[in-house]
Amino acid sequence: MHERDGDHTRVAAAGRWVGVALSAILLLTGGLLGLASTAGAGTAARTTPDTAPPTTTLPPDTNYQLSLGDSLAAGVGASTPAHQYVNLVGAHEASGISNLQVENLACGGATTNSMIDASDPRNSVCQTYTGGTQLSGAEAFLEAHPGRVPYITIDIGGNNVDSCLTGGTISLTCISTGLAEIGTQLPVIVQGLQAAAPGVPIFGMDYYNPFLAEWVLGGPGGPALAQESAPLSAILNGSLVNTYGANGAVAVDVQGPFATQDFALTGTWAGATVPQNVARTCEWTHMCDNSGYTIHTNDIGHAKLADAFEHQIDSWLRNGCKGNWLTDAAGGVHLVGGALSYGSMAGQPLNKPIVAMVPTSDDQGYWLVASDGGVFAFGDARYFGSTGGMTLNKPIVGFAPTSDDQGYWEVASDGGIFAYGDATFLGSMGGSPLNQPVVGMAQTGSDQGYWLVAKDGGIFAFGDAAFKGSTGGTTLNKPVVGMAATIDGNGYWLVASDGGIFSYGDAVFHGSTGSIALNQPIIGMARTPGGYGYTLGAADGGLFAFGDATFNGSLGGAPPTAPIVAVAST
Repeated sequence: MHERDGDHTRVAAAGRWVGVALSAILLLTGGLLGLASTAGAGTAARTTPDTAPPTTTLPPDTNYQLSLGDSLAAGVGASTPAHQYVNLVGAHEASGISNLQVENLACGGATTNSMIDASDPRNSVCQTYTGGTQLSGAEAFLEAHPGRVPYITIDIGGNNVDSCLTGGTISLTCISTGLAEIGTQLPVIVQGLQAAAPGVPIFGMDYYNPFLAEWVLGGPGGPALAQESAPLSAILNGSLVNTYGANGAVAVDVQGPFATQDFALTGTWAGATVPQNVARTCEWTHMCDNSGYTIHTNDIGHAKLADAFEHQIDSWLRNGCKGNWLTDAAGGVHLVGGALSYGSMAGQPLNKPIVAMVPTSDDQGYWLVASDGGVFAFGDARYFGSTGGMTLNKPIVGFAPTSDDQGYWEVASDGGIFAYGDATFLGSMGGSPLNQPVVGMAQTGSDQGYWLVAKDGGIFAFGDAAFKGSTGGTTLNKPVVGMAATIDGNGYWLVASDGGIFSYGDAVFHGSTGSIALNQPIIGMARTPGGYGYTLGAADGGLFAFGDATFNGSLGGAPPTAPIVAVAST
């Protein structure tokens, strides 16, 4: 494989075009949400204002899942209430939370404005809320049930641009206003809920991309429209996730399971081969059927939405909160936030210092890796072999497990690759001349590809890993020290020792410490479980959270004796 340089000018220009075109895509999907939600309101878990709610006596120790949002949360598209994603989540979490009931205040056609403004006409078709809005109703419910709401779910934002299409003309001014509303009003919603129930976690989802169905619905130009829509929807989702994360809420990744960026021709629909993301859109939503529910998810799709929420909620409830592991060169593992200890090498003799630490996929264990390739497995992490007893040309600098945790790769600074367990050797740079040594690696998520990153930011792609760009030909202020891949494997971030971040493919830039004076250099980065943020770790144990990453504290004020060499998130 050959290293290639990214074209920053071309990417920036594309971003400007995408910003305008995205609004049109979102306008179409948002409008459909608003129109279809009224027709399907009868499937919602709660009753409409015209029907008095049933009288039910609940035990005094009843707990409540409080759910808010638009027609998706109201259940439009599901065949029965039991198949609505909000109720699926409630049923799942009820296995671990006693007497859990679902309190669903969602309203078809809801926007961020209708959630906070009682005069918004959309509220006339919603439930009769205390205080006149969905937010005020939620705040009143939280205040009336202190300690009885373990978590809150929300989906909102898709309808904010539904009035911007008139007579086939798109008003860019209207679109700009709608997107600005999300940026200013979503924080009000999240902060209002937090004030009414301090400490209760809020889980807010991004959106799948129904416009991908144009591949099969749009005639000759359909495939091009579908391809254009994928990066466009990522911009809206990036805005939602950033806003949730910046205000202390937990982002729920929906577009990932829907494979919105996966155009590999591995799917089928109506007997034809189509991209995987197109197949899932047709299979999981009503876009490709005649039900009239269009962009809304069907029973399969509602189950996928529920799965996404359950993943984040389960992780939070299991750990108490998000957290980080920081590992020092002597093998000590330091816990921040809700990260749990499964053991360490602290106080034990090591032939060589630790250089990497990676958790298992369920966060119930982790591997520590030394520069001689020695592997130390803790918790549910398994040992499959190492280079610990081998004579290496160059030291090990990075490590990546397979998605099922049944294998892993080690990479040396000369680009040599060592595969163990079910990890497949897909190529290496061993024996090839490098401008700068390799400093890390990441795998695509399919177990069929990986990237190596060099100190100058050069990228070497193998297997199904696609080259998305690099800093190989760029003069850097500080050297690159690590990388992380996006959830769908269609992008990656590089991080430099000053905390500068370089984003490629579908990786979204969420911020950096590039312009901040650091006490100690950055040693690596960890993507969040939701995929819409990252945490940077410094050699003194300082942590810097961006996107949907939560700041849970750091070791910066009391650094360990041995320098921190790895950071991971749970």
